[in-house]
Amino acid sequence: MNSDRSLDLPRPFYEEWWGERRLAAQALWHWHSALAVPSVPSGSEVGSFFDEERRRAEAGDPLRVMPQEIALNAYEVCQTHDLPLDWLAAQVEAARVLPGSTRFETADRLDTFVRLWAAPHARLLATLAGLTNSVQRSWADELGRGFFYLSRLVTLSAELARDRLFVPLEECRQYDVSVEQLRTGPATEPVQRLLWKQSVRVRDALQRGRSLADDLWFRQRYALRWYWHGALALLDELERRDYDLWSAPVSLSRFRRLEVYLQLVFGRS
Repeated sequence: MNSDRSLDLPRPFYEEWWGERRLAAQALWHWHSALAVPSVPSGSEVGSFFDEERRRAEAGDPLRVMPQEIALNAYEVCQTHDLPLDWLAAQVEAARVLPGSTRFETADRLDTFVRLWAAPHARLLATLAGLTNSVQRSWADELGRGFFYLSRLVTLSAELARDRLFVPLEECRQYDVSVEQLRTGPATEPVQRLLWKQSVRVRDALQRGRSLADDLWFRQRYALRWYWHGALALLDELERRDYDLWSAPVSLSRFRRLEVYLQLVFGRS
């Protein structure tokens, strides 16, 4: 992943490594990406299908939900680097809500999904980088949450085109915003208030996880801080646009990217 793309859609890094760890991080990302569009056989009962897939992941067996090569590569990475298969299996458990229409009634249900989906992936990468104590893992969890929530926020209309909504329905009702309004816009005052609340969720998670960068070696520390500052810049851009997600994609100008770089080099995290 190049730095320009990371600023348009921040996500946990997987190329800023040396040697075999770079291939390992990419294998973990391929596992995560394959589950984002799970391949469920036609006519399958989703609940029992994913129950079996989770058991297979826990045992390190081939899955039906993704190409065999992707699964076996991820298992090999876990074996080589002493990473828990449970963190792969947790992502399989989370993926059961992705086929078909995806909705979350409450913030707690959404948070449960993110805890099983984004946090285990972030933990795998953090452990691969040698960060293994409980405090470091909690920081990784928060960064995984923050990057996930931001990605879903800035691509909200695209996600709804796939019939996925990562905003709690109870919060939509609280602000009297319909799913159709989120699908098409415009950014009315109630929509702005709702999306502002989502941006606060992102900022809180990123703030709680920011100390993780201090424990990384230089190349990874630089990359993570780049993503972190870029994520905040995207939130600022969204606020500047009054949370208009529909008139144009949310992105950063060349000048704003330069500002992010200068903030990274000369500012304080």
